[in-house]
Amino acid sequence: MILSSTDFEKINHAITNKKDKIEISLDLNLTKTIIQIKDGKLVLNKYLIELPKQPKTKTCFLIRKNKLETIQFFSRETNSLYKLIPTSNKPILQISGTSMHKKEFVDLIKKEKPKGTILDSGTGLGYTAIQAAKTANKIITIELDPNVIEITKINPWSQELFNNPKIEFKKGNLENELPNLPNNHFDNIIQDTGEFKKTGNLFSLSHYQEIYNKLKSKRNFYHYVPRPQKTKGRSLINEIIPRLTQAGFKKIEQYDKESAVKCTKS
Repeated sequence: MILSSTDFEKINHAITNKKDKIEISLDLNLTKTIIQIKDGKLVLNKYLIELPKQPKTKTCFLIRKNKLETIQFFSRETNSLYKLIPTSNKPILQISGTSMHKKEFVDLIKKEKPKGTILDSGTGLGYTAIQAAKTANKIITIELDPNVIEITKINPWSQELFNNPKIEFKKGNLENELPNLPNNHFDNIIQDTGEFKKTGNLFSLSHYQEIYNKLKSKRNFYHYVPRPQKTKGRSLINEIIPRLTQAGFKKIEQYDKESAVKCTKS
C-alpha cells in the first residue's frame, strides 16, 4: 500500500473537519478505498497510522504495518538519488532530479501500435513495455540498474511488467546482451536508456550497427534521445542522425515533442 503527499493533504483536511472516514487511493490512483479515521489517525489492517502534518511534497510513501517509508534512496554505487514521484496519473521515476519515462515517448509507442517481437531496452518503470504489449506478441525488456528494479517492483502501475505472459523481463546490460540475441529477429526495437552521460556508449555508431543487425528488414527502431546541455545549444538528435545513417538506417524521422527518432532498416 502506498500513499502520496497529495493524499496526505486530503486526509489532513478530513481530519481537520472531524471526518470519521475518507475515500482515498492506496495504489497511486489505480483504485479507491474507503478508510476509517480514528483519533486523527488512519486505520489500516488494524494498525493506527499517524500522518505527518507537513509531508514532503512530490513524494510517495510505502505503508509497512504502522510505519511510513519514503520511496526514495541514495545509491553510493551510482552516486544517484532514486525517487518515485506522484502525478495526477501514473507516478514517474526520478534519478538525481532527472525524470525518466517521458509520457510523450510512451504516447508515441501507443500511437505507432508496434507488432510482432519487440526488444525494449531501458525498462525503467516498465510503461513502454506494458504499452507495447497491448499490440505486440512478445516483449523482451532489459534493465541494468538494480535500484530502478527495486522501485519498479514497488510501483503499483508497474506490476503488469511481471505478470503479463507477453513480457520477458531481464536484468542485464544491453551492451552485453545484444551480441547474444539473434540477428534479423526483432520486428521493432525500442531504446529509452535515460541519461546520456551514464549511457553514452548506447549512442555510438557501433551500437547502432548492432541494433541494425538485430532488426528484421523494413522494421523500425524507436529511439528516445535525452536533451543534455539543452541550454547550451547542444542537440544530441542532430549528433546521432548521421550515425544512424552510417549504420544503414533509412526513413529517419525526428519527433521534437517526443524527443525521439524513428528509423527503418533497409
